[in-house]
Amino acid sequence: MTTLVRHPAAQFAMLLLIAVALRWDTFGDPNLHGDEVFYQTVGAAMHQGAVPYFDVWDRKPFGLFALSWLIAFFSSDMLAFQIAAALFAAGTAWAIAAIVRQLRGSPDEPNGGFQGGLLAGVAYLLWLAPLQGFGGQSPIFYNLFIVLAALLVVRSLPDLRTGTAPRTMLAAMGLAGIAITIKTSALFEAAFLGLYATWALWRSAAGAPRVLNHAAGWALIGAAPALAIAVGYFALGYWPQYWHAMVESNLAKEIHWPTSLMRMKFMALALSPILVFAALGLLRLDRASRVFVITWLGAALIGLFAVPNFYLHYALPLLVPLCLAASGFFARGSIGIAAVGIVAFMAFTFAPPKPGRAAQSAAAIDRLETLVRAHVGAGPLLLYDAPPQLYVRTGQPFITPLVFPTHLSHELERNVSHLDTLDETRRVLALKPGAVVMAHPVRNDPPNTQTQRLVLAYVGQNCRLIEVVHTPERLRTDPIAVWGDCKQ
Repeated sequence: MTTLVRHPAAQFAMLLLIAVALRWDTFGDPNLHGDEVFYQTVGAAMHQGAVPYFDVWDRKPFGLFALSWLIAFFSSDMLAFQIAAALFAAGTAWAIAAIVRQLRGSPDEPNGGFQGGLLAGVAYLLWLAPLQGFGGQSPIFYNLFIVLAALLVVRSLPDLRTGTAPRTMLAAMGLAGIAITIKTSALFEAAFLGLYATWALWRSAAGAPRVLNHAAGWALIGAAPALAIAVGYFALGYWPQYWHAMVESNLAKEIHWPTSLMRMKFMALALSPILVFAALGLLRLDRASRVFVITWLGAALIGLFAVPNFYLHYALPLLVPLCLAASGFFARGSIGIAAVGIVAFMAFTFAPPKPGRAAQSAAAIDRLETLVRAHVGAGPLLLYDAPPQLYVRTGQPFITPLVFPTHLSHELERNVSHLDTLDETRRVLALKPGAVVMAHPVRNDPPNTQTQRLVLAYVGQNCRLIEVVHTPERLRTDPIAVWGDCKQ
């Protein structure tokens, strides 16, 4: 293999081309998945002065919205968000390859580290879609910060083992801290990286005071991004809303165990092909690399079970250490190449491309926007279990902080925000919305029948059914009803 192909920039370019090719049919889809649409909507609204947790509420950490805000500097179009997600996915794949080369996962083969790493990165990109990582789910973004932190820790190990704490560890913990501000459950992977580095320094006989001093410093740097955000919200006077969103609401939300356990079984099935290659690859890693990868996987599993909803994209953090483990098998020359071919075949079987889907979705959202503009009158607009981007696209203000589709309509989300859901529904209906857009039927079971009855009564008494638009997402198509020309 040529020197050019081995250059890090060339490898990133290759992985980026693969990422773009795998995601090409999703680009420009304004309704790809409810989560990423919400993140992008909040990011765009922040440019108009919206404050997360006060003007628009959710449990996600501020870093995710800040990242969406940064992307919206380039464009408020969903395509910009999707391009950023592709860049982050390719960056994560590149960092996986770099870690494998650093660990030298298959030293018995001349090109083992190079081939195993590159193919592990390719496998990561291939298996994103089967785990619903085809767009901008939060792990697509925070996986990059975690894997870059892990790469810096691995590169620091030679110094740590001789009793020296290199400056790269400061950057590693800073990156891990940023990951925590994007998804709180990344805390467990961040803690693993800090503890692993501490253990390496401890074994060097550097002395307990020195080791503990460095460990405390690394922990402080890792916590600094989240602490800075908390201090900022306190200084701006939004501390009660921030605290409730980050702590109290996460404790208040119920787990619907029958559906969670069903999703867990499906998650295990979706992971099974990578699990097989990961198990085979672990046998070919040296002991130190095997311990590193298995412990990392354990930390990611703790993060998964800390929020046991088991939505399929929650498994995306597991994919990074699993692909690292599989690199030992992918390094086996033509056998490794064939294995990635099998991964590709199974990925397209699990999540086949959907050409034309993005155009259908764009046409549906454009139609909804047109109908709202024509029939909202003096406003305001109420979205009840409907695509949240319609607020921004139609220029209508958020009528409630509960913008995410399930926050008003889903029984499991009832009263988990700082607002009483029923009282908030009564409040917004008292504003006499000029148009109401709602899924019919409500898309998430069990529905909040209290709020649903109020909204149905309002549209039945005050509004005219304009049109029902069949609106695609990546994984489903929903009938979205537009009620307009409501009595003012």
